[in-house]
Amino acid sequence: MANKHKGPGFWVALGAVAAIAAFSAYFILWRDTGTGPTSPKPEAGRPAGAAATPAVATAAGAAAVSEASQRTDLTIADLLHNAGSAVNERRYIDPPDNSAVDFYLLVLGRDANNAAAQEGLRELFPLAAGEIEQKINAGQLDEGRRAIDLLAKFDSNNYTLTILRNKLDLKKRQMDREQEKRDQEKALAANATKNATTPATPATPVATPIAPATTEAKPAVAEATPKPAATSTAAPTKPAATAAAPSGETRAAVATSQSAPRYPPDAFRSRQEGWVEVAFTVAADGSVKDGSVVNANPPRLFNTAALRAIAEWKFQPRLENGQPAEQQVRTRIEFKLPDR
Repeated sequence: MANKHKGPGFWVALGAVAAIAAFSAYFILWRDTGTGPTSPKPEAGRPAGAAATPAVATAAGAAAVSEASQRTDLTIADLLHNAGSAVNERRYIDPPDNSAVDFYLLVLGRDANNAAAQEGLRELFPLAAGEIEQKINAGQLDEGRRAIDLLAKFDSNNYTLTILRNKLDLKKRQMDREQEKRDQEKALAANATKNATTPATPATPVATPIAPATTEAKPAVAEATPKPAATSTAAPTKPAATAAAPSGETRAAVATSQSAPRYPPDAFRSRQEGWVEVAFTVAADGSVKDGSVVNANPPRLFNTAALRAIAEWKFQPRLENGQPAEQQVRTRIEFKLPDR
């Protein structure tokens, strides 16, 4: 009965209060769930409310974190997929931060015992080593050193890397010698050009001794008859020139190309290691001939791989007084698997 006496204004006020209460409750619900208009937008590819994953640091920790190592938007499955795609596209070690080796190393950075990444890196080793050798032969020493250091993050004691480092050092010394030779040739050319452009300066000093030369003309005529004496005095100069010939460089043979031996598949599958001691002759043209196995452990397992490897090696031949000569060489080739 009391409601009949309440006017329309009362009901309008009551409706306004109810609307304000409903709006307030809806705003509070937005704020607490993080889905309201004032809540921050989630990053692309990350569910709302998910925390950002911290960036992965490099192995050394001193250098700046590379762009690839910050790929926290990729799962381990994504990284393995990217590594497989890189292998199919022959991106074994290049480009930096987007190669198969880079992706596999990122996986091991998150899961050091990931079997797929470890096996992938083992299979990549000979392929990547071949590309590194090509870089070294082309004189791309910085790129070769970067790739060697990249593979060393997986297995720093691998024998293949030891051979590649030695080859890189030999190539650097060779390039340094060639650059020094070019610098000397440029200096000689510059001096020759300078002398050729200024011939007038010594002309006047040369002209002054003309008078003394005429005063000595009479003795010269008197001595002109014994021409055989002139020939006899000139004759000893030829033996002097021939005597200087044996003073050339004498040194041992120097390796310029030592490709790594291919690991026998049977030995790789059975996880066998060993070594082969070989003997061969470095010919006068720098090639290898007469290769033979002196000793091996285990016997015969790695012999063929070792002999095939040394057959492709190249050397600067031994020099005796500046002349190429043959040299007998004996060395040991070790076959070592990377640590699991």
